[in-house]
Amino acid sequence: MSAEEGGKREVPIRLPPELEGGCWANFAAVSHSPYEFTLDFVRMNFDGVDPRNGVVVQRIHMSPLFVQQLIDALQDNWRKYAAKAMPKELRD
Repeated sequence: MSAEEGGKREVPIRLPPELEGGCWANFAAVSHSPYEFTLDFVRMNFDGVDPRNGVVVQRIHMSPLFVQQLIDALQDNWRKYAAKAMPKELRD
């Protein structure tokens, strides 16, 4: 089945060495306009001193179409994770 017929298509992706380590985020803020969504990924400092002490580690702008595709991919991967590896304390 081709991509045009609804099959999955593999897209080659290059990961630059400087991004291999990624970054840690433990909070996200989402906003939108009629034309785009913005996700701010934040590293919050929960040391008890000042819980508002957060730093945006990445800001991503996305089209509404891509947001829906991302939601679908996250839901699919969450189901797979939940079925195999979810810790008991996170289950319903």
